Amino acid sequence: MRSEALRFFIFVFALSLIVSSLASFRSKDKIYTYADGGLTISEKTTASIDIWKILTDYSQFILSLTNGSAKTASGESVYTHIGSRLLPTFHLAIFSVLFGSMTGVFLSLYTIYRRNKIFHHTLVRLSEVILSTPVFVFAILLLIVFFYQLDLFPPGGYESFQTYYVILPGIALGMRVFARVYLFQAKEAWNESSSSFVLLLQTRGYPWRHIVFTEIFRKVFPLTLIVIMLDFSSLISGAMIVEEIFFFPGIGKSLFYSIKAMDTVLLATLLLYIGVVFYIVNRIGFHLQKVLIGERHEQIV
Repeated sequence: MRSEALRFFIFVFALSLIVSSLASFRSKDKIYTYADGGLTISEKTTASIDIWKILTDYSQFILSLTNGSAKTASGESVYTHIGSRLLPTFHLAIFSVLFGSMTGVFLSLYTIYRRNKIFHHTLVRLSEVILSTPVFVFAILLLIVFFYQLDLFPPGGYESFQTYYVILPGIALGMRVFARVYLFQAKEAWNESSSSFVLLLQTRGYPWRHIVFTEIFRKVFPLTLIVIMLDFSSLISGAMIVEEIFFFPGIGKSLFYSIKAMDTVLLATLLLYIGVVFYIVNRIGFHLQKVLIGERHEQIV
């Protein structure tokens, strides 16, 4: 427990120093302001690094976060700004991960249950297409079909605890979760289906349904869990493109705004939040995986 706390403290210290420095450099280099307009300025940027200035900016950044005085460029409290976007972000992330992971896990097992390799290879190709296609393409297609053509779901926005508003963006993000989960778990599950352990269960008369949906699932899911946790940590860190397309008030939209407006404090705080989220979720997933694998090993023994 102490080693985990020490590891977390060192990680947060290093991350906060890095994001504070990066955000400061990003906002002070004015040449970026003219990049999208194709304009140039005569102002030269210096390559020298002032260590004392970096440490001063870092100490001011940490102090403002500690005493709650951190403000965005518009004068809003950073904590209030981020806090108002946590519920939409978590709602969207949970829906996307549940939709994608449950679909991927079920289909990976269903193809084995049906012993249908043609269906399996079709889903593999579909998953590869999904992962090789930009997510905004699916977002736009979903808008065209389900909003403009069928008028079933809203084109954007969000209301608290209303899943109706997260269905389209959630499916757009969940498709990539499905593709990653299916490609990973299907490979492991098919390998396990031809293992000596499964053969032993079949010779003892266990039903094929039980072998696939219980034994194989419990054997491969701890490995799949890490993939799911990585996707979840990524989604609760914000999805800039999808949130921008659907006018979704999440962390990703705030991150896009902070970069565009060169809001140093908000950008640094959001980057710190994203890094901490990745760390915590992935460490939870790592320890949970160890527990599940340990329990499974004890049952086999």
